[in-house]
This record gives sequence, structure tokens and C-alpha cells, in this order.
Amino acid sequence: MAAVRVSLTLQSPDVLSSTLSIAVDSTVVVDAGSLIRAKVKGTAADTDDFIVYKANDKRENAYLYVKNMDAKKENYVYLRNETESDTALSAKIGGGEFAFLPIPPDKTVAVFATKIDTLVEYGVFGYDNSSVSISGSGT
Repeated sequence: MAAVRVSLTLQSPDVLSSTLSIAVDSTVVVDAGSLIRAKVKGTAADTDDFIVYKANDKRENAYLYVKNMDAKKENYVYLRNETESDTALSAKIGGGEFAFLPIPPDKTVAVFATKIDTLVEYGVFGYDNSSVSISGSGT
């Protein structure tokens, strides 16, 4: 099996009354992954939004990485649970920001943006489910 190392460090001398220093390091065991850059056309839920994870593509755990490549903080990308509803937002990612989160493998996740053609980088990691077709005719 393959592994993806995930690290996050939060540090600040003055955001709290005492110094903030948190470092988290984890290894995620997977057998497949992808990393893609694409433009998001949609600016509203269910209106040309972009699927970044299709339900049941992974068998067990699924880990999603999304980075908003826009230079302007106020140009947001919205992550939503398409399986639940049009308004089930999971994250609001500003220009230059990113998210890495475990997601339920049985839910479809889509993104839309405040600006047409916002470039996102995204990746999905986990155990592949060979019975799910991501692309093609599905026949």
C-alpha cells in the first residue's frame, strides 16, 4: 500500500494570550490518488458547479485536497455536499487558501466559485473502488 504524509503547522506569537504552536503530522494509507487543476465555471450551487469527488469512488476513507489558485482573497470557492442538498456547504476557500479534509466516501462533493473560470487544484486519495466509473459512458 502507498501512503500520503499530511502535515499542518499553526504558529503565532500574538493571536492568543499565549504563543500558539501546534504541529500535526499524520500518514494516510491509500492505494490511489490524483492531483488535477481545473477551471470552475459555476457561480451558484447546481449551476455548472464542478464535481471534485464522485460518491463511492473510494471504498473506505476518502481524503480531499482543494486549493483556490486565485490571487484575490475575496474570490471564493465553495465546497458543498452535493448528495445532501444545494445549500449543504462544507467550506468557503478564499483565493490562495486550501483545505484538506476527510470526506464521507458515499457523498458527492462539488465546488462553485464567486468568479467564472476560477482555477482550482484538487486531489482525492484513498482506496479505489473499481466498480465506480468516474468518466466515460459508463456502459
